[in-house]
Amino acid sequence: MKRRIADLVKMGVLVPVLIVSMAACGAAGAQDKGDEAAGAAQTAVEETKEEKTEEEKTEGEKTEETATQPAEAKVYENKGYKITVPAELADKITVETPEVSEDGVIFDCYETKSVEAAKGTANENMSAGWLFAITERDVDSTRKMLASDYPGEDPIAKAEDGTYLIYHHPTDVRYERATPEEMQKDQAEWEAACAWANDVRENFAADNGLTKVYYNGTSVEAALGKAAFDENAKYTISTTEFGPMEPKDVDPIAFYEKMTNGATYESVNLAENEVPDGEYVVLNFPEDNVRYDFFLAEGSENIIRQVIGAEGSEQQEYFYKVTFEDGTSKASAIMNEWYHALAGK
Repeated sequence: MKRRIADLVKMGVLVPVLIVSMAACGAAGAQDKGDEAAGAAQTAVEETKEEKTEEEKTEGEKTEETATQPAEAKVYENKGYKITVPAELADKITVETPEVSEDGVIFDCYETKSVEAAKGTANENMSAGWLFAITERDVDSTRKMLASDYPGEDPIAKAEDGTYLIYHHPTDVRYERATPEEMQKDQAEWEAACAWANDVRENFAADNGLTKVYYNGTSVEAALGKAAFDENAKYTISTTEFGPMEPKDVDPIAFYEKMTNGATYESVNLAENEVPDGEYVVLNFPEDNVRYDFFLAEGSENIIRQVIGAEGSEQQEYFYKVTFEDGTSKASAIMNEWYHALAGK
């Protein structure tokens, strides 16, 4: 049991004073009694030292435990959703969870050091350190977003009620430090924060029991979204079989979903001798001077070529590859099915 520090001080100081006083008066038996009192006092002092030593040891152990105790991950929750900041980043990431947001913001995340470095500078109001935000959107507004191809907004998950979760991210770098030397010194910290942000994007659906939405923001995905959700979009789908076919009254959404559900699109580099031969299904936007060729050749059914520029002028070519989660779907086969629907076949 701990004793009050004041009591311990009294026991160690006042008793020896009493011994000196009694010896000076020459009282009978004072020496014996003084010896007894001195012995008691010495014992008390030794006990006090031992207790203090034990207390100091205990406090030291606690301090050491606190110093060596590993940091813990932080879980942030809002509106029924959650994200987790791992222990090694727990004190380096700022997460805002607004109760009310006109933009439907659930989480807004920043790299803390960048925010602090920008304070009092010209970049203070330029969202320094911003990593990402997650918002809720209904089906209609999500489809408008997909049709407009606005950069930095990607659907990543879908709830049972049809609500989409959108991952918003900067299209430039928001890394901030006071000096170039500090920028170089903390580069690994910034990269770790960005890696975590990407992990949230990839795992948010699974972590929250939602349906994952596959979207990488490629030009192909944007073109498919425009064809499916923009009522004013001017496009044709064609092969050499029947020539170009306009949208007519065929619902494009079913084909869009086949082309995007569980589908991961990515940009690829193909050498000239690697470009597939043979025929392809063409999705063409004549007013935009851009078309997409979906190759039909066996083994190349998931390779897509984007051609930018008016026919007869200098054109640029880019290539994409789509990988379907089911391992069996073929992009050109789906586009060919869409084409035959437009042709009434």
